Amino acid sequence: MSNTDFCDVTRAAELLEDYDRSWAICGGWAIDLYLGRVTRPHKDVDFFIPRRDQLVVQEYLSSRGWTLEKAIKGQLIPWQTGEWINLPIHTIWCKNPKATPDFVELLFDEVDHLNFQFRRDVSITLPVEKTIIMSESGVAILAPEIVMLYKSNNAEEPAYAADFKNILPKLSSEGRHWFAAALKKLDADHVWLGYLH
Repeated sequence: MSNTDFCDVTRAAELLEDYDRSWAICGGWAIDLYLGRVTRPHKDVDFFIPRRDQLVVQEYLSSRGWTLEKAIKGQLIPWQTGEWINLPIHTIWCKNPKATPDFVELLFDEVDHLNFQFRRDVSITLPVEKTIIMSESGVAILAPEIVMLYKSNNAEEPAYAADFKNILPKLSSEGRHWFAAALKKLDADHVWLGYLH
């Protein structure tokens, strides 16, 4: 994917322009959209989708020619029409050779009418209205503190470490406080905690 501008992620976002439920760009692209600059290469575009809307997005993409597969323990298994997916399964690979881009990932998250719930520990929550924000480029993104909490389980990964370094001075005080508290709950000795305090 391009490393010079946001054309790849913008085109990906256009795939959901007629989709009438909540969604947001997540992963590394969300960090770069929040920063307003492309900081590193990205292998694909990831979409945050509330799990409750999974069959709506399934029908939306299937009707537009996308092939959908569940990623389970390193294997890809066809996602059958109308099949409901529960935790721990949360990743859907979407392929369409006629689309640009021709591959995106859906990441299902637990969201109710009040709160986002962190998939790996649903006791970690954030009010739903703070979960999705609008980037300066006009693309909806998952809040960067949530994105980085997901990346925290692989802090030594160079791309994730770079994302953390880049986002740290740009996090709001509220976002930094939430991130620190959530990270401490997951791992009281996490290497990033020293930088967050």
